[in-house]
Amino acid sequence: MNNAKKMPYPSFWVIILLLICLISFNGILKYSSGLGKSNSAELIITQYAEKNGYSLEDYPDEIINMLVFNDETTDFVLKYPANKDNFRPEKLDFSKYEKCKEPPLLMQWDERWGYMQYNGHVFGLTGSAPTCLSMAAIYVLHDVSKTPVHIAQAVKNTPYETDPYQLLDDKKNVFGMEVKEISHNQRRFTDAVREEGSTVICLMKSQDFSEAIVVRGIDKNNKFLINDPASEKRSEKSYTYSELDAGIRKIWKYSAPDPERRNNG
Repeated sequence: MNNAKKMPYPSFWVIILLLICLISFNGILKYSSGLGKSNSAELIITQYAEKNGYSLEDYPDEIINMLVFNDETTDFVLKYPANKDNFRPEKLDFSKYEKCKEPPLLMQWDERWGYMQYNGHVFGLTGSAPTCLSMAAIYVLHDVSKTPVHIAQAVKNTPYETDPYQLLDDKKNVFGMEVKEISHNQRRFTDAVREEGSTVICLMKSQDFSEAIVVRGIDKNNKFLINDPASEKRSEKSYTYSELDAGIRKIWKYSAPDPERRNNG
């Protein structure tokens, strides 16, 4: 007869306690990482501010957070106090895009327009959707006058300014393109992206991307190429359909109203 005592199985509550500890520890790590990024951003800003006659108080939290979450915006953020009240719409030379073969990559925090006011904030924060429309119109219509500044000023003080869904849906055809909503279907999505002379814009719900992105093509590995107006780094990568679709809220295809228009420039 075996008199050895059997080791009892861990109780249900012990397992639950271990899981809670694991989740809490992971949360602490993420918080610590975020806190480290925040402190680093504030240090960078403070050092610049002291050398240029400003202080950390001249930078709103939302501007500081731009740098916390995206180091590509460093120059834009640092120059905020000097430029926030000095935006003047200038004639932009977009002639290099006149015969572009795909939507050009434009950044919403480009210093040429990123400091202008849009929807109650600087365009660098809130200008994702109009920047995407600019990229689409320049390519689809070959109209280099459709700059981010033009799009923003065209919808100022209208519902389009406050609602990116209405802006991208463009029921009133403000920007001269035919707009068609596309369903969440891989074949239809792929066909729309491949269609010559058209482009696709997605309104996103995922924080892995900007509020809106342009899907500009498909690479040799059948992955999708994007223009993310908040990140050049994300725009350099390619993505599977599932990677994009998980973060997509709505999809539209933009085309020229007259098929001959693109052929004739």
